[in-house]
Amino acid sequence: MKFLLILFSLFFSLQLTSQSSGKITFEEKFDLHRNLPEEREDMKAMIPQYSSAFFELTFTDQESVYYPQKESEETAAQGVPTRGGPMRFGRENRTIYKNMTEDRMIDSRDFMQKQFLILGPPTPRKWKIGSQQKEILGYNCMEANFRVDSVTTLKAWFTPQLSNSNGPSDYQGLPGMILQIDINEGLRTLTATNINLDSVDTSVIIAPTKGKEITSEEFEKIREEKMKEMQLHGGSGYPMMMRRN
Repeated sequence: MKFLLILFSLFFSLQLTSQSSGKITFEEKFDLHRNLPEEREDMKAMIPQYSSAFFELTFTDQESVYYPQKESEETAAQGVPTRGGPMRFGRENRTIYKNMTEDRMIDSRDFMQKQFLILGPPTPRKWKIGSQQKEILGYNCMEANFRVDSVTTLKAWFTPQLSNSNGPSDYQGLPGMILQIDINEGLRTLTATNINLDSVDTSVIIAPTKGKEITSEEFEKIREEKMKEMQLHGGSGYPMMMRRN
């Protein structure tokens, strides 16, 4: 505890960025080779190792929205992977709205060609702050860990230099902005690639309204039933990528 207090004092002695709004670009990557069965090593030559997509987190002190980045002419010409490319597995159609003041979150998801609005409070997690540090985009970051279940672990890297207690996707709950999430040591990562705190258009922070309103428990039940159905019909292990952590 004494060590953590000293560490926090060190971080907060740095000049904190005081901002009421901003936009952070995140790259979501999934390691497609990780879950391949050993007897199908030949598939590694047939598919790329990573599936990648880019998202934007636009935020204020009270609200935020996390949504797919639109593909620009420049990124298209350079062949940078964005939404709409092959092997995206539906993640690019997910939009997450958070209202921190009202403790409310709307998770808009396109799942099996159906649109859902998952309603509830922001996902609660009892993070354990560790002692490791690293730099992301010039910001000093601290680690925090959370075990979802017996097979899923999360590592977050957050910076107290950005005072908003927020982060990409449905991640938040730390004393600072989360700039990276690492699920199961690289299986899936969400990493900040650009931070803009100047003249950000916050009009995009709008709660999604299209879709069937359900709870997270109801959505998990639907997801599990669809996964079982796909496996019975000879589906591969790829649907596990859609798991909500």
